[in-house]
Amino acid sequence: MVEKTTKFKSTTILIIVVSVLVGVCAWFNRILISDALASFFSKITPETSKVAEDVGFTNYGRLVFSATNANLENRDNFNERCKSHDQDISVLGCYTNGHIYIYDIKNDDLKGIVESTAAHELLHAIWDRLDASEKNRLSKYLLDVYNDDKYHEMLAEGLENYNEAERIDELHSRIGTEIAELPEELEKHYARYFTNQDLIVDFYNSYIEPFKELAEEIEKLSAELEKMDTEIEARTKTYYENAHNLAAQIEEFNNCAGTAGCFISQSIFQARRNVLQSAQNALNEEFNVANELVEKYNSLVTEYNENVIRGDALEKAINSNSEMETIK
Repeated sequence: MVEKTTKFKSTTILIIVVSVLVGVCAWFNRILISDALASFFSKITPETSKVAEDVGFTNYGRLVFSATNANLENRDNFNERCKSHDQDISVLGCYTNGHIYIYDIKNDDLKGIVESTAAHELLHAIWDRLDASEKNRLSKYLLDVYNDDKYHEMLAEGLENYNEAERIDELHSRIGTEIAELPEELEKHYARYFTNQDLIVDFYNSYIEPFKELAEEIEKLSAELEKMDTEIEARTKTYYENAHNLAAQIEEFNNCAGTAGCFISQSIFQARRNVLQSAQNALNEEFNVANELVEKYNSLVTEYNENVIRGDALEKAINSNSEMETIK
């Protein structure tokens, strides 16, 4: 009888220990369990699933992406779900209330933009799932990259509107999708979610390149136009001064030619006439050079305006509050 009681007590203790261990494991893995359940019941469209495949999420990255019910959204749905109503700010995606929404941008000049946005928003979801100690650990490495002179100017753009906690969250997403050369600790971190982080950066560079090229071209044309404007102004001033002087010389010559004895010989008359004719020819050449410069200037103005229009069209293509325009 005693022996049976002992066995019963041992079994009871074992069950309690196992139950406690299961409970502890469940507690520490509650987020993973929650994501697994949410992923099982998620309704990701085939189009969004293709984006996830192209991005190259790891199994865990894909699980979180699925658990957030990530989806591509049309203009109206996106604006409503992401609270995007500012025509001056382009919002490409958002992670809100545990869900990822991506603006469905279809533009051949912006290849990679949807994939880059999907990766960016996934990292927001990942950051939301990290505990405080892990966030603190990663923050040091993220700030090291942010303070690196090679990246600081690029990463600082647009961060002024974030508070400190939001800034680190945003840096976590931007650094993971925009910078390829990272400290080993960050490479290991992002490798948990992307099979190839360099590919993620390629998506970002692919869609951002047209903006960079246009900005550089517009800046170059602007500098050329400013230089040409100065030259045209100087040439125009010189031309009118020379024309005024030549007109006075011609008038003096004509008056002398109409006055008996003013030119003491035909050879002097002809020599003076030849000088004035040469001056007139030189003045005409000045006019032609200035006119060609003006034509080139006008051509560059047209090119400048076309680039500005193209840049404006690209900006509108990524702004869900702007009407899309065809880029010609």
